[in-house]
Amino acid sequence: MRVIALAVVLGLIPSLGLAQADQDRLSCNASNDAPEAAVISACTRLIEAGTPGHDERAGFFHDRGNAHWRSGDYKAAVADESEAIAINPAFADAYMRRGAANFDDGNVDQSIADSTKAIEIDPQNFRAYTNRGIARDRRGAIADESRAIEINPRWIAAYLARQDNRNHIGDRAGASSDLASALGIEPDGGFDGYRYRAVAFRRKKDYGHAIADIDHWISMNPGSAAAYESRADARLRQDDFAHAIADASKALELNPKRSYPLSIRGSAYLHTRDLDAAIADFDASIAADARIGYVYGLRGRAYALKDDQDRAIADFTKQIELDPDNEQAYRARSAAYEKKQDAAAASADFEKAWAIEGARSRAPGAMPPDVAKVFETKRRKPPQNNP
Repeated sequence: MRVIALAVVLGLIPSLGLAQADQDRLSCNASNDAPEAAVISACTRLIEAGTPGHDERAGFFHDRGNAHWRSGDYKAAVADESEAIAINPAFADAYMRRGAANFDDGNVDQSIADSTKAIEIDPQNFRAYTNRGIARDRRGAIADESRAIEINPRWIAAYLARQDNRNHIGDRAGASSDLASALGIEPDGGFDGYRYRAVAFRRKKDYGHAIADIDHWISMNPGSAAAYESRADARLRQDDFAHAIADASKALELNPKRSYPLSIRGSAYLHTRDLDAAIADFDASIAADARIGYVYGLRGRAYALKDDQDRAIADFTKQIELDPDNEQAYRARSAAYEKKQDAAAASADFEKAWAIEGARSRAPGAMPPDVAKVFETKRRKPPQNNP
């Protein structure tokens, strides 16, 4: 009897193994609303187990790379998509996703090259057009986003990207039309639908509807750190600091590698004057990604409130290095210099801030010339050294 029982148990092992593999295939190839950690685990098991299917193995790397990209681990995403491309050089979506990951990792030229390759392989790849548009110059970007919309008129991301570019070239009517189009599309998914429409509502400063959309997204994927991060951002904009802190903390619990929830939570702490907690979060955010200028500016403001003007000036200087046309950074550093009674440095920064503001006001379509002329007469005096 024991032999029979053992045979029965051993006979079940292959079927159990097949069942696990089948489940892993379903999880690995899940939609963008599946928990990233579950997708990564399933794809990893399939990759490590080996598979005879050439294209299928490429698909496992691509799906895992996509999950890494959604989770904010861009280097891992690039590595996986590169593996997929090495196995299948005609894999358009692998180039498309690697292009997005390269852009997010700061490799703009490679991002454009990857997106272009995806389009060459698959001219209907609207995501690749959107990705390339985000990485390109304004005029070229509008052409790419317009092509993405032609292919898929329900692709909210392309409307948002085109809106941003139309705003920058002074096409206010076109930008307003794009935002209205984005808001008018009913999402059919969380990550690719409610996430983008929430961005559209935030741009309209309609944070209530933005949060409602993110609530839908969270109901579809409660394990998504990006969803809680997005809701934390909307709540911060509502000045709901307690809930912003809670959502940012949840995002970090789900994915400690994300840097943006740290800057959101730090901003909330800054608003509530918990300056040490704010600085700790900004430190961690900068350690995770040192390329984001505004985080240095936020930390600089925290140091300024602590009356540590030297550290504040150092942070504003780093922000200016990363974002040379940031008028507010010059104004903030000017104020810090003024508190140190360095009138010359304060005045120089004030003049620079004013020059940037003036250039922006004279940009095409930004302000009519007659209005700009009146605006220039309202110039404030630069800061003076107190006797």
